[in-house]
Amino acid sequence: MSRFLKKRSLTLAGIIILLAMTSSVCFSHTLYMTVVDNEDNTVTVEGMFSTGATAAGLTLYLEDEKERILKKMQMDEDGEMTFEKPKVPYDIFLDGGPGHTVREPGPR
Repeated sequence: MSRFLKKRSLTLAGIIILLAMTSSVCFSHTLYMTVVDNEDNTVTVEGMFSTGATAAGLTLYLEDEKERILKKMQMDEDGEMTFEKPKVPYDIFLDGGPGHTVREPGPR
């Protein structure tokens, strides 16, 4: 094998390994949300990434059926937030940035 082909093969192998490593990082931190009805007119939401990192500091929205914001809150340092239930049907939307969002209907 010529020196040129050997160098080119090593470069191509390096690029393939780099792409494989990068793609696994891109898919490695999915955002999850747990919603608990506390049965006292409050709801607790916990957010966590699949890497184990909490959703600390992320923005949590309560939105009505037309996606209008009813309330905007920040998750605490443990990635949790407790709030009073809205009187109208609502969705809970946790925003972890592009590609890292979760939406779920809120308990009534």
